[in-house]
Amino acid sequence: MYSMLPLTTSDWDPLADLVHRRNDHEKRIRTATTDGSSLLRLAADPQPDIQLIGMWEDAQLVGAFALAEGADAAGWTEDERAEQSWMVRLAFTDPDHNRLGRLATLWIGDYAARQNTPPLWIRCAVPDQEVAWYLERQCGWALVRTARDKAGYRNFLLQRAPERIEHFDLLVTTGAELAIASVLSRAPLTSTHADPKD
Repeated sequence: MYSMLPLTTSDWDPLADLVHRRNDHEKRIRTATTDGSSLLRLAADPQPDIQLIGMWEDAQLVGAFALAEGADAAGWTEDERAEQSWMVRLAFTDPDHNRLGRLATLWIGDYAARQNTPPLWIRCAVPDQEVAWYLERQCGWALVRTARDKAGYRNFLLQRAPERIEHFDLLVTTGAELAIASVLSRAPLTSTHADPKD
């Protein structure tokens, strides 16, 4: 059974371990596009408009990502930025667990669809083409376009609509204290766009 819970500063050790194991794995198979330092900085200094979420299997942290309101990455049009959306950022999964990206995608789609005011889109931007292909082919995301950020790095912009899945809570539970909607509505999103090398 998997559980989605907010990450707090008390989760620093398992989060750092997850990030380091993922980085070691990425270095073995391709040039890593991130080292996880942005996620660790965010865990050490939480932002009021960004929700850090951990995916736990029993007592082991097997995934982590940041969720914010609005498409803040370069490349989204003015009209797209005006649409109600959630942005998944800084996602890391345990390399020893297969298909966690797919499971996390299904969870966030289901969770978003169950909100009183669900977002129109769930979006992300990834710098690695292989990750973009995985998200498209295995996780049901749709590629919107590629775009360069302010530093000139290429990002693949992807999105998918929220989708309610009956009885999904039998596979992945959501902690009662996880309240993304209230976190995201506390303040308008201020850009904390990370250096793409992070």
